[in-house]
Amino acid sequence: MSSLEMADGAGTPSTISLDSLPIEVFLMICERIDADTLVRSLMYVNKQFYDIISDNYLWKKRAMSKFNDCNVAFMLTSAYNENTFNWKQFAWHTELEDSCWSEYETKTTTTVFSGAHFSEVDAVIMAKDGNHCISASRDRSICLWNTAIDTINNPVVHKTDSHLGWVWDLGIYDDHHFLSCSWDSKVKLWNTDNFTQISQPIQTFSTDAAVLSITSKENFVAAGLYSPKIIIFDPREPEKRLFELLNSHTRSIIDLCLVEDNYLISLSEDKTVSVWDLRTNNTVKSMYLSKQGSRFPMCASYHDNILFIGDNRDCMYWLDCSHGLYNVIETVKLVRPINDNRNYKLNCIKCTNYGSIITGGNEGIVYILTPTNPPKVIAKIVDSGSEITSIDYQNDTLVVGYVSSDVQVWKKKYLIHNLQMYKI
Repeated sequence: MSSLEMADGAGTPSTISLDSLPIEVFLMICERIDADTLVRSLMYVNKQFYDIISDNYLWKKRAMSKFNDCNVAFMLTSAYNENTFNWKQFAWHTELEDSCWSEYETKTTTTVFSGAHFSEVDAVIMAKDGNHCISASRDRSICLWNTAIDTINNPVVHKTDSHLGWVWDLGIYDDHHFLSCSWDSKVKLWNTDNFTQISQPIQTFSTDAAVLSITSKENFVAAGLYSPKIIIFDPREPEKRLFELLNSHTRSIIDLCLVEDNYLISLSEDKTVSVWDLRTNNTVKSMYLSKQGSRFPMCASYHDNILFIGDNRDCMYWLDCSHGLYNVIETVKLVRPINDNRNYKLNCIKCTNYGSIITGGNEGIVYILTPTNPPKVIAKIVDSGSEITSIDYQNDTLVVGYVSSDVQVWKKKYLIHNLQMYKI
């Protein structure tokens, strides 16, 4: 550690080091250091620094100085306790997201993948390794892309006719497998590591109608159908249906979302959201988020007791999932397009950390928002201009699918530096 040499009254040199400063002075210095440096570097210098920087009060004060004028989603749940809340992670995430995306032109590198799909890309996901993304299109094909910068050989795999109909949705099953579903009434399980142009699915699950949405966990795959039905499979027995979820919806199942391991959330074109308890296979709640006009829930994303739901217009709803409540605690109006006669349609929403909510719709703009009401726009990314159909954000990499058939990736530059330094 560097130190400052000073002369005392007798002319004898003395050394003042960072760890010899009064705690109050050290904390003032910490307030002027970015959160990432504190968390990744300074707190591991010695035990004294670790204990000081780990203190919840330091991070709470840091976080609330930025969000004292608005409601923060994660602080409105019935499970929230300010004494046990992870203030360090919250402050760290919010600073990281704001620092990166507010200057995304210089702090991220972007690549557009085009020419493989010739029709609308309806689904994109990041692979677990963080170096690849997968896209699926209405042209019935699935592409595996290398998200590393300056990659020449892309797509790595372009599997045509992966299904016999439009491919509607994709999902990660585990570290080595992903799922796809289609208008052909099939759900397919693929091996990511051995995915090629001639690959065959490991398992194929047959349903009764077009499959519009999927979600999964270990030994569990849920398929939402064009008919108002949800079918559950176990990949170990693909021919056998574990059970069917019926009688809660009257129209298509647009999206599915798992909350922890016990609850399945379904969004339907009939304007309702249903909550299913997977321990009893029963509906525990069914609700209208809005009865105004033709609004219906379109997309959902879950993080730390909050379910974020976007409708097919310009509203986002926060549901408190703690203790099985599933109560709407906030309705958030999103930014509407200016000088646009179209009805704004929110197609996708993603929240994977405390720092941001990412949305996209028919306006063709990616919004990076704070998880607050009112939301603050961290970044407004206008690159393609084409309608956005799907978004995923994992491992500091953002991937977006467009109606234009393109796929676009943004990767944080510090992540690229680390990958190159360690030759990952």
